[in-house]
Amino acid sequence: MAFRFSLSPVLRLRENLERREYLALQALHSQTSEVRSDLKALEQSLLQARSRRNSQLLEGMYAAHLQLQLASETSIQNKRQTLLGKLAELQGKVKEQTAKYQQARRQREILEEMRRQQLQEYTRAEATREQQAGDELFLLRRHHRKE
Repeated sequence: MAFRFSLSPVLRLRENLERREYLALQALHSQTSEVRSDLKALEQSLLQARSRRNSQLLEGMYAAHLQLQLASETSIQNKRQTLLGKLAELQGKVKEQTAKYQQARRQREILEEMRRQQLQEYTRAEATREQQAGDELFLLRRHHRKE
């Protein structure tokens, strides 16, 4: 008689739920990484714009051109603030999703532990049955030899 874990469908469900939560967490990490990359590019762009403006100020420039560059820098700073807000939001979502994933993992691990214990019990019972069968066979043979 082969071992059969009665909660196998539930274990498969838990494994699938854990996988789904893990993939959702990975997607959030990917989005977070993308926003960080965008932030880094914006900050680099802002540094270049400021450097360009400073060097042009030293050389002398028209007020209209200065206003245009300042407006461009302000636009970059606004985009940066928006991305910082998005990053903070994503970090909150990552924290929530991490908790969901850990909960799903714990639930799966509980079922796997139950399965392991049941298999261990089944193995012990099977070994006992085999030992009893061997003992009975030995006693039968011994009994036939005496006759």
